[in-house]
Amino acid sequence: MLLGVITVIYIIVLALQVCIPYVVRETIVFGVTVPEQHVKHPSLQRAKKHYTRITGIVGITLLIIMLITNWTVAFSELTQSILLSCFLFAMIAVSMGMYWVNHQKVLNLKKHEQWGKNLKQVRAVDLTARNRDEMLPWPFFVAPMGVTAFIIAFTLFRYELMPENIAVHWGPTGAADDWVEKTYFTAILLPCVMLMMQCMMWGIADSIKRSAIKLSVNHKEESLESQLKIRKFASWSVMLLSYGLTIVLTVLQLSNIYPSLAEGEKLLPLLILFLVLELGGTLVFVWKLREWRLDYTENVTSEITDVDEDRYWRGGLIYINREDPSIFVEKRFGIGWTLNLGNPRGYIVIFLPLVILLLISIFSL
Repeated sequence: MLLGVITVIYIIVLALQVCIPYVVRETIVFGVTVPEQHVKHPSLQRAKKHYTRITGIVGITLLIIMLITNWTVAFSELTQSILLSCFLFAMIAVSMGMYWVNHQKVLNLKKHEQWGKNLKQVRAVDLTARNRDEMLPWPFFVAPMGVTAFIIAFTLFRYELMPENIAVHWGPTGAADDWVEKTYFTAILLPCVMLMMQCMMWGIADSIKRSAIKLSVNHKEESLESQLKIRKFASWSVMLLSYGLTIVLTVLQLSNIYPSLAEGEKLLPLLILFLVLELGGTLVFVWKLREWRLDYTENVTSEITDVDEDRYWRGGLIYINREDPSIFVEKRFGIGWTLNLGNPRGYIVIFLPLVILLLISIFSL
């Protein structure tokens, strides 16, 4: 079962890594801003194909080695999980290595050919954009917290009837494999974790909603439509993740109150369904990104271009801009959004819940 789950995850992650250059904005190539006038440069097309080919070949090779190794050698479940995870991270490391090589190539090409030297940089703004934004409002993200509050109250009400050991970890089959001694704190440990994750999802969704809508100066209307669709889909994705985690963690908590719920592999279908829905949703998101992406059929002849923000990106991956009020911005390489490390509020949204989760874990030991 573990091999099957990791294999599915591996294949989906590999597919995502391979197609990333053809999903992100065409004016962002391996984390580098490319003026619209140069997006069809032959060297850029070759770099994308080279990245996809090498990443795909190495990824498939590692997958074959992983499967053969697990079929020919009998490992313990712990050893198997570590080994499979190593193959997964090795594939991601190869992908990032190829990204870095091509990032440097595009940077050098841009500098050598002086792209944008004779172009006027303009920032496009549409004052009506916010009125057309259809991202979900905050009540959709607060609702799961009510479920958590009820579960905490219900747990405390049933505390005396709970077993003396509380499950805190579940294996790939859905069966509990690690426990702690029952106390009032450990009894509500899982709902507390769930609450922190719900707060994080709400913070992320709200931050994306408040982030700037960046338009293409030469394609204002088309880029606005694309941005609004992406933001709407991202909002729904975060909400579904929040609801999915709430359902799974609620069932796991109820299995601590009613141990018969987790006997054998009763929880396995729920965990598989959650995994399928989340991974499937990610693939749909990628497909939609490709569908909504602006496609330049030919090089733009305009003498203006979008503002070059390369100076705010470290390696095309880390965004630090103290002048940008946005907490989250679209990734330049990858799927989704990344934190603006130049905005202190971002640390509250992301790192505060993580610190609380870490403290909860430490005090539960």
